[in-house]
Amino acid sequence: MRNILLPTDGSTPALVATMKAVEMAKARDATLIILKVEEQAPLVEIERTAEASALMRPEVQDGISYAQELAAMEKVTTKVVRKIGPVVGEIIRTAEEEGSELIVLGTSSLRGLNRLYLGSVAKAVVSQAPTSVVVIKPTPEEIKRALSLVKEVIEETPAKAVRSITRTKVFRVGVYLFVAYAIGYAIFILTGSYDKQLFGSALWGMNVGTVAGILLILITIGLAIGFNWYAGRSKEAT
Repeated sequence: MRNILLPTDGSTPALVATMKAVEMAKARDATLIILKVEEQAPLVEIERTAEASALMRPEVQDGISYAQELAAMEKVTTKVVRKIGPVVGEIIRTAEEEGSELIVLGTSSLRGLNRLYLGSVAKAVVSQAPTSVVVIKPTPEEIKRALSLVKEVIEETPAKAVRSITRTKVFRVGVYLFVAYAIGYAIFILTGSYDKQLFGSALWGMNVGTVAGILLILITIGLAIGFNWYAGRSKEAT
């Protein structure tokens, strides 16, 4: 499967890189792998605030939902990967694991330590990556566009809420089970309507119609219990 890897931390350069990565994925009909790496060393609140300010990260923005919504608008398939560890190492490892044909990174023209941090990550990825790397250095116009898209993309609306639900694997599994139940119920009704002789014949001391009805109820209960277990397990995994 063709895919493009997009490491993102929600910083402004990463938001611009996200716009570019979505465009590239759409043009190549590729899946967008959205990677979020958490550093191993936990940060205290003051450190998080300082980091967010240094990286020009908009409030309440981890980059994942932004990338997902932008990709959904362009009908680009996405996959979210979360890793814990050193940023550069996890980016390289994920590119190898996913077989990515391209890595898209954002960088900036900041000065001082901020430039050192952002530049060092991009430089290390470029030198060690097993595939091509595109480093996006955003222009002021692109930064302005990316920031204006944040509110538009992230702001919750009923349509987005429905879309976020229907994109989940749990929802798809629920639909498949419902279709299976509907098919079984339709067969039961049609058979009872057009083959009354079969439903009237004896089986296990009861007529076939009664046995089939009991089995249908038991199967439905089993599907409901199984789906409830699966949904709970999926929620714990996330």
